[in-house]
Amino acid sequence: MTIDWWVFGLGVLGGALAELLKWFQLIQNSKNLSEYKKGPIYWIITALMMLAGGALAVLYGVEITKPLLAVNIGISAPLILKGLAGMAPALPPAQKAIAPKSSANFVNFIAGR
Repeated sequence: MTIDWWVFGLGVLGGALAELLKWFQLIQNSKNLSEYKKGPIYWIITALMMLAGGALAVLYGVEITKPLLAVNIGISAPLILKGLAGMAPALPPAQKAIAPKSSANFVNFIAGR
């Protein structure tokens, strides 16, 4: 299997658009934004989500003659993971008392909280 780097790049572009939407949502709604902006792990996750969009477009075998499909598939990878993370249950009341004060964590970041 050869990698079509144009398709990969278009998928990465789609992943970047989804990540841009997530960061915009964080700016609007998240009390954890300052922690996310300073933490290198969150920027690494952002980059990996973008790359996942490119990889998914290549794995689907999108042809370069369908650039919009490659971008669309690239967008879907981060958005699907965001949706799954958003379904993660909240902490039960007994655990909230012992939970750390900050709610900035991997799942909340992916979910856009």
